[in-house]
Amino acid sequence: MDQALAILQGFGREPGRSAYAVVRSAAGEWSGGVESDTPRPAASLLKLPLAMAVEPRIAGLYGQRVADLLAPDDDGSVLQALESDRVLSPGELLRIMLSTSDNPCARWAWLSVGSGAVEVSLHEAAAHSTTLDPDAGEGMGFAGVTTARDAVALLRAALDPGRFPVTSGALGHSIRNSRIPLGATDLDVRIAHKTGTLAGVGHDVAHLRCRGGDMWIAFLAEEQHDILVTGYEMGICTRALLDHFGLAVVRTASADVTA
Repeated sequence: MDQALAILQGFGREPGRSAYAVVRSAAGEWSGGVESDTPRPAASLLKLPLAMAVEPRIAGLYGQRVADLLAPDDDGSVLQALESDRVLSPGELLRIMLSTSDNPCARWAWLSVGSGAVEVSLHEAAAHSTTLDPDAGEGMGFAGVTTARDAVALLRAALDPGRFPVTSGALGHSIRNSRIPLGATDLDVRIAHKTGTLAGVGHDVAHLRCRGGDMWIAFLAEEQHDILVTGYEMGICTRALLDHFGLAVVRTASADVTA
């Protein structure tokens, strides 16, 4: 059996887990996955096509007061730390949505563009197995399903600085956590993440720029008994793949998503 595929299958040994990776190295390009086309709750991965829908329209949008963005149940929002009368620009709202996985900012973005624009972003990213359920809620105004393969496609599209300079920049300054970065802990690594929380669900998708190549990798997990343990195994799996291909990480750009 292909050793790289066996590494991914080790992560996927538990029910509810998916993984997909694309690796480019001196030896060529390799891709593989486990349950990589199995639909799972998309959670905050949907903030990627949402950001890609908002950014081209950003010049026509208006800033918002913090007090007008917050709902009574938004206690977990980073906006709670700001002055209630502060007006955030559309660009700031987009950056906060991605860098902190903020749901009030995502709600603003969703109300600004709607499902049709997000569907176009999904199509343009070739995320053909990702679907929206605008009536499901989930705190940001919409929900849906995606796959590990689509998660890689979405991140690749979102990290295009030519088309999405705000989005790609925000993903490069996101909150750090211990999933994929656990497997990429070289002293010179720079890690970008966007986070959130949903019981039993934990996803992480990243681009790792390495000495000698690149790795795009996505982990999706649902119905997990312990998300911390699942996240730890994502990092162990990532490190094993890097070692297998002889790659040393110099930079990662990642979207860690649990909500």
